[in-house]
Amino acid sequence: MQFSMRIISKNFIENEIKNTGFSADYLAAGLNKHKFLSLKIQDLKAVEANILKQTALSCDCDCALHRHSIDCKVEKTDCVLSGSYSQLKEVSKKLKIQPFSLPKVGCEILNMINCDKKQNNAKIMGILNLTQNSFSDGGEYFDFPNACKRADELIEQGADIIDIGAESTRPGSKAVESDFEIQKITPVLNYLKENYPKIPVSIDTRNAQTAAEMLNLGVQIINDVSGLRYDKNMAKIAADFGCKIVIMHSRSNPCDMDDYCNYKNLLDEVYNELQKCCDSALNAGVKPENIIIDPGFGFAKNYEQNIEMLSRIEEFKSMGYELLAGVSRKRFLQRLAGVDTPKDADDISAISGAYLALKGVNYLRVHNVEKTLCALKFARAINV
Repeated sequence: MQFSMRIISKNFIENEIKNTGFSADYLAAGLNKHKFLSLKIQDLKAVEANILKQTALSCDCDCALHRHSIDCKVEKTDCVLSGSYSQLKEVSKKLKIQPFSLPKVGCEILNMINCDKKQNNAKIMGILNLTQNSFSDGGEYFDFPNACKRADELIEQGADIIDIGAESTRPGSKAVESDFEIQKITPVLNYLKENYPKIPVSIDTRNAQTAAEMLNLGVQIINDVSGLRYDKNMAKIAADFGCKIVIMHSRSNPCDMDDYCNYKNLLDEVYNELQKCCDSALNAGVKPENIIIDPGFGFAKNYEQNIEMLSRIEEFKSMGYELLAGVSRKRFLQRLAGVDTPKDADDISAISGAYLALKGVNYLRVHNVEKTLCALKFARAINV
């Protein structure tokens, strides 16, 4: 046999290039020629899209756009730009001397390259529901002693963060008053701060008053499933306290959110709606490094939509914020696994957690910490 050939896993390209005897001084630049990326650019004017395409072709990239952009029969078009890191950096450089909004497009291409670099270091956020009607464990931890015992278990099993909530947001559920949330959460929070002062605590609430009270008691993270839409004061509270805030995509309210799964383009709409929520936070003074985005699995998404979003989760890294995913025990995973109860979906939830970590998700919100941690150890070991 004269020679042999095989495909190289992308995470091992650097080692394989080194093993060829490639120049160490040129390694970083050389690697950029072997890493590839496709970018979707929305709503470019036809004249801008034509310049972008010609620039891309001059750098040996490709750029797909509307067929009538060339004769300007369409006013605007989406574009799909593809190339190696090295080629895309050259496109970015050339766009900086072009007219219209193209210099900004060039800068954003560089941002996307940075966002594409994944880190497999997901943290586990253990769920502590102090409710009587949560979809997976409603009522089990409603009483203070049971809640404290559950907190002990989550931390002993390896949770990095505890996420406490006193309002169920399952489909069809109704809102609860802030006073009730504060009454239920305060004693458990005090227990955690006294016994586990180094464990960060997140408050799962849509109410700004609840968030403010809990932040005063030592909570570090707000987890708002409404994406700041339910209580207009939430963004200001987060800005004033300088805390991290999880901004989740959802539509309408939990009581009727299943009626709002009507998307023409799921990823475009979820992405853009979530971006608007983040812009609202920034305008209120929240620092970009304090924003954590959550695409909102199960919230105004049906089975097929949740599966598509799961398969394309890394696209949300393009926003440049930390990313959280909460798929644990969700209905679509129960259906996928063919199980009838939420707890029976713990295995597939853990598998999903490993997949999400490998895709660069920063936080996993889960019920079963023990199984998730086991799956993460596997993901960290293979790191593909």
